[in-house]
Amino acid sequence: MLDVLIVSEQNFGKNLIAGAYLKALGGEYFTVECAGFEAGPLNPLVTIIMKLDGYDVSNWESPCSVFDLFEMGRRYDIVITVCSKRLEKKCPDFPGQFLRLNLRHPDPDKIAESRVDRLQQTRIMRDSIKADVINFINEYKAGKLSVLL
Repeated sequence: MLDVLIVSEQNFGKNLIAGAYLKALGGEYFTVECAGFEAGPLNPLVTIIMKLDGYDVSNWESPCSVFDLFEMGRRYDIVITVCSKRLEKKCPDFPGQFLRLNLRHPDPDKIAESRVDRLQQTRIMRDSIKADVINFINEYKAGKLSVLL
């Protein structure tokens, strides 16, 4: 099993979406933790949109920032960032890390004004993150991530 850390801007958003799918669809290959660059409350739109796809992320625990995990000496084989390139560059390299991936997805709260539009954009983002996670799992199973085999 490979240890994966999924990092986003705040602890409770895009990283939880990616983490839920990676746990559910790739749990036989990966252990998954999530962190953010800064603490933040669980995004209620993420909770809603994930429930619509059959996933409950309301109880996901992510008390630490990525920097706290680094200072604790945590080790991860893979670090996946779901944030802007600017923030991705701030993410530390963890001891033993073999691979870092960046999945850039826009933040619905920053691109949509109304709640209805944010909900729709969150659904689109969720589906895009799910596709990226499925692609990542398939590439791993097909041996295309040879650095990890």
